[in-house]
Parts: sequence; structure tokens; C-alpha cells
Amino acid sequence: MKNNNKILLSAVTIQMVLLASCADEQIAGFEVEIPAEIEQYQYLNQYEALKTYVDRNANPDFKLGQGITVSDFLKGGLVHSVACANFDELTAGNAQKYSSVVADDGSMNFASVVSFVEVAKQAGLTIYGHTLCWHSQQNNKFLNGLIADKTIIGEPSEPTWNEIITNNDCEGDDLSAYTCSSVIGGNAWEFVIPGADGTGRALKVVCPAVGANDYETQFFISFEPVLEEGKQYRFKMDVRAEQACSFGSQAHTKPQAYKHWDMLGSVSATTEWATFKKDFTASADQAGAGTFAFNLANTATTYYFDNISLELYDDGQNNAGVVVVNEYVFQNDFEANKDGWGGWGNGSSNELAATEGINGSGCIKFTNPSAVNFWEAQIAYDLGPALTVGEVYYLNLKIKATGSGSLRSGFQNPDGYKGCGDFANITLTEEWQEVTVKTTVSGEGATRFLFSYGDFGGTIWIDDISLYYEKSGNTLPLTPEEKKEVLTDALETWIKGMLEACDGYVTTWDVVNEPMSDWPDQFELKTGVGKDDPDNFYWQDYLGKEYARDAIRFTRQYGPQNMKLFINEYGLEGSGNNKCKGLIAMINFWESDGITKIDGIGSQMHVNYYLDPEKQKENEESVVEMYKLLAATGKLIKVSELDMGIVYENGTSIKTPYVTFEQHKQMAEFYKFIIKKYFEIIPASQRYGITQWAPTDSPENSHWRKGEPIGIWTEDYQRKPAYGGFADGLQNLD
Repeated sequence: MKNNNKILLSAVTIQMVLLASCADEQIAGFEVEIPAEIEQYQYLNQYEALKTYVDRNANPDFKLGQGITVSDFLKGGLVHSVACANFDELTAGNAQKYSSVVADDGSMNFASVVSFVEVAKQAGLTIYGHTLCWHSQQNNKFLNGLIADKTIIGEPSEPTWNEIITNNDCEGDDLSAYTCSSVIGGNAWEFVIPGADGTGRALKVVCPAVGANDYETQFFISFEPVLEEGKQYRFKMDVRAEQACSFGSQAHTKPQAYKHWDMLGSVSATTEWATFKKDFTASADQAGAGTFAFNLANTATTYYFDNISLELYDDGQNNAGVVVVNEYVFQNDFEANKDGWGGWGNGSSNELAATEGINGSGCIKFTNPSAVNFWEAQIAYDLGPALTVGEVYYLNLKIKATGSGSLRSGFQNPDGYKGCGDFANITLTEEWQEVTVKTTVSGEGATRFLFSYGDFGGTIWIDDISLYYEKSGNTLPLTPEEKKEVLTDALETWIKGMLEACDGYVTTWDVVNEPMSDWPDQFELKTGVGKDDPDNFYWQDYLGKEYARDAIRFTRQYGPQNMKLFINEYGLEGSGNNKCKGLIAMINFWESDGITKIDGIGSQMHVNYYLDPEKQKENEESVVEMYKLLAATGKLIKVSELDMGIVYENGTSIKTPYVTFEQHKQMAEFYKFIIKKYFEIIPASQRYGITQWAPTDSPENSHWRKGEPIGIWTEDYQRKPAYGGFADGLQNLD
């Protein structure tokens, strides 16, 4: 039966009054007609706020906690009020985790943490810190960068000026680096003779009339790579005009894409050839420019340019002895297969052509029967792991086509078909040509390379294709000792920063979170060794089995004197309790140095109620055995992240809208069982507390147990039977 979980109006009203001021209040009674489908929930009206059921005389140090989304708590309102009315302590879901604070460059932003501490303090709520050392939700980019291969630099070389602009003497036929534009008409540009040396050629540009603005006729010189901030450049050219004049300059990212005014200053020209030279250091405003624009419309005359050069200064220090090598993402000469390549759209086709490649070799060819929009015919290669954002990638290939045109290529995140960086268009000709283009990856999740050719009607042949990025060939991996040293420093910096941000208010911490392996040996630590696991960073793989000792040492060094430090783990209540036994053994090892002191153990308890009676009986027996094992350690014991789903006999989880009232009652009984057994088995001196991890049911768009009935309130904070079960457990009711 589908149950909408509607709770009667009076129950909601009483709850809201309780929440509004964190204190008992009275409201006038009133009567409403109670629909039959919600009358069964009326008994929940009799319950008070949860924390009132804790026997403080028997449990003076016990803390009833709530997992919280810090941003919601800081807004105030209902989330804040629920916490005040029902709980003693808060645990941040994400705000105190590494990836929420540490940026890609290692800088740390504790603004949210500082606000969280201040608002919790004002509300009289303590904070259970979560978490200082974990394998998940780390800033992997920063941490992996710390232990990346180091470049070995040799002796400095002599300083040099490296040429960027080519074909600078105008002796070739390539005009691709030069463009002219005029809104006043009539300008023409061409190679003419003689050039500046009296024998070669020069580039001639005509401005037929004076414009209202000097930029109404412009001469553009494009180049790559683009200007970089802080780098030193030298621009030179020979110039003359048919009458004396001067003209200004601009920086553009590409022709007619303005970026910066007065790039090279003013250029003076006379009827005689003269050399213009400008040395400059690229500013932040100029960085990214790939074109110089010269504004010619102040004077109606003919201009001549020759021996154009742009050079980048290399002092020989940074690149001394460095060899650049190509790191290939893919290569294929199409002699044997076209594995990984697939196309679609507009009735297009693609195939391996065994003898149609360059010099009769194999190649891939794709045919589009008619010209449409460029995206309507594509061929793609899925790359596997996502490319690195900000990295420059090069595409090299040999190509020809049945006619002239252009071919687009770039990277894509298939999730939403988001563009992640486009290469320059490749000009198509009927003769084989070798082309190299490059682009910078501009978005996360770039796992697909695409050719888009819908606007070209015909066949394209490609041979000897490769995609690569450049890296230093003068590298050596860090030794294990070097990696341990740099990461130990990073761990210390992180823990010191977090504890300083908490300003002594947070005195209890999950210092190490989820250390133990799930399989095959639950007595060993988790590891990323031998796994394709790019989403996690395992500190223990670099700092060693004793890594928790470092985390605990730093926490005690930088935190207040009254710290209580916990090791937190999930699955301790699992069948056979092997993970619980493994964790206890690992804690004993960490403490065997005679220095390390671990105060407590947190059992997360993300549990399920099983409708299979035998499975549920085993479930309950494992909970009891876990408590016995934990009690025997003599340490503080905390149920740190309690929430509950429900599972059909066939093993399928039941989503929230389909849980019946009777099933809600069964879940409530299991809550009562878990909490009651905690008080029965864990000695009073070891009872740190219990935290309900998910106060409300999980929304369908959540990343955590999405769509499941894991809360003790509904999503709009109406009490569920689980609330009653939780309260009954706190009261130790039968």
C-alpha cells in the first residue's frame, strides 16, 4: 500500500511550537477532524523533545547528537530550531572535511567552520568534529601534486630570445598570420617588392581614407603561444609609409577580439624604412593576447611592413637541462583497427580503409552525405579517465578530404554534452597534409574527443593520429621517504589550521575515519594500491600503518588539553563482527607505542531493518555482539551516524513513499532496540552518546541513501514512528 505519511495538524503544530524557541510552550487546544489515514499517527503527539528523555543523573556526560548540513543550520529557521529543541551536539556533514576547506593550490578557507562554531556556541550546542584524516573527500589534485615526480634541473643555459612569430621576412607565400579589416572600405593588402633590404618582399596595406576613429582600419598580426603574465617579450618590425605618420596599437585575443589598449605604444613611420622595437613584460591585462592590432585610420596612406618578429626571453634558469617529452593519450595508425572510434548522425558512415591512407597505408575515413549543421555528423573516441583541467593537449594527424572546408575537434563531458575545450579548425584540402593543433582543457569530466563535420558534405581521410600532452623528461619519482615527509607536513598543516579555526571549542573529534578494509581482510587497513581508485587518497599508503599516530599527535599538539579523540568506522555491526574485531586490534597496535592515546570508538550504524525475519534476527544479534566487543575495550563508545532504511525479503530497499504504517512501526521497534541495548550493554562511564545522522528522510536527489526513509522526521519535519521508537529507546522502555 502506498502511504503518504501525512501526520495530523495538531501534531505538526505542537512540534513547531517546541521548535520555535527551544523551550516548552503551551498552545490553546482545538479540535480538527482527523482523516482515517493519519489517525494512527496521533500517538506521536504525546512525545516531548528527544533530549528530554535522557536520564542526566545516570548519564551526566551523554550527548544526544544530530548530523547537520552546516549551510542549512547557519540560515536559522526550522533546521536550527530542530537542533536546539532536540539535541545536545552537532556533527557537520561536510563542512569540516578536507575537500570543503583545502583548495587546489593548498590554501585553506575556514570561513564556514568559523561561522559554524560561533552559531553552535551561541545556541549552547557542542560540536563533534568530523573528520581530520580520511581517504574520501580529499583534495586529490593538491595532494597528488605534492608527491608528483620531481624535475631534475641541470646547469643553466645561456640566456636566449626565442622566436614566436614565423615567416617574419615576408619571403614565403603564407599570409595566415596577417589580417586586415576596414569599415571605411577600399583597403588592400599584399606582398610587394622591394622589402626593407631593397631586394626582398614586404607586406603592403592601404588605408584609402581617414576614419572617424583610428581603429576603423586595422592591420592584425597573430601568433602563438599567447602572451603569459610576467614573461618578457621583444617585438620588432621594419616599417615605412608613403607619407609621414604615426599609429597606435592594441592587444587582441584574436583579430577583432579586443583585449588591451596601447599594447606596443605609438609607432612612427616615414617614407624611409626604419626599425620599430618594443621590449615589454606582459601584464595581467595583456596575458592571453594572441594578436597585435595596429590602428591605421588616422592617415590616408599606404603602409609597408617587413621583418616582423616577436621573441620570448629565456634567462636559461628555469628550463636548464629540461627535456620535453610527449605523454600520449592515444595513438593509432589505423593499420589494424579503429577500436574506440564511433560515429553517428545525418546518415554518415565511418570505416577502416586498408589501402587509402598516406602512401597506401591504412586509415580511417568518414563520409557525410550532405552538408548540415556541424554537430549533426560526428565521430568520437572515448578517452577513459578524465583529462586534466588546465593542461594543454596537442592533436597531430595527417588528413585529406574530397574538397575544401574545415573540420572541428574538441573535448566533451558526455554528461550533459558539455564542451571542455576546442582545437582550432583544421583546414581541409584534397592533398594529404600533416596538422598539429592544440587546446587547453577548460572543464571537468573531459572523457570524450570529438570530430564534428556535419557542415562538410563529402569524405575525410585521417591517418597517423595522436593526442598527447608535454611533460618534462627530466623527472624522477619521489622516494617513499620523500613522499612520507611531504604528506606528513601537509597533514600537520591541515590539522593545525582546522583546530585553530575551531578556537578550542571543538574538543571531540573523529581523528581517523573509516580506516579498516572491507575485503578481503577486515583486520587490515584500506588501501588504494593495485586499484583504479582516482576519487580517493589513502594517507596510510604513504605514511604507513602507523599513520593514525601522526594524526593523533598533531591533534593533541594543536588542540585544547581536554580533547577526546575517536576512531570512527562503519559496518562494525555487520554479520560476524569481523570489522569490529579488526578495528579493535588496529587500535591496540596504534596504542602499542606507549604514547598514542585513543579515547573512544565511533560506530556509524547506517543500518537496515530486514523484513526477512531470519536476516533481521541475525542483524539484532550482531548489534548486541558489537556492543559487547566495544564495551570490553574500556573506551568511550559513540553511535556516531545512526540512520535506518528498510529492505524487502528479496533484498531490495524500500523507497519512502512505499513504506506502510506497520513497516514504520517495525523500524521504530528496531530504533528502540538499538538504543536500549546501548544503555544496557555499554557501561555508564563509557557512554559518550548517540548521533542521529539523518534527521529527515532522504530526498530523491540526495547523494546519501537517496529516496530512503532514513530519518525520524519526514522531509518537512513531521514526526514519524521512528521518532517514538528513538524516544522509547532513550527511556529504556520495554
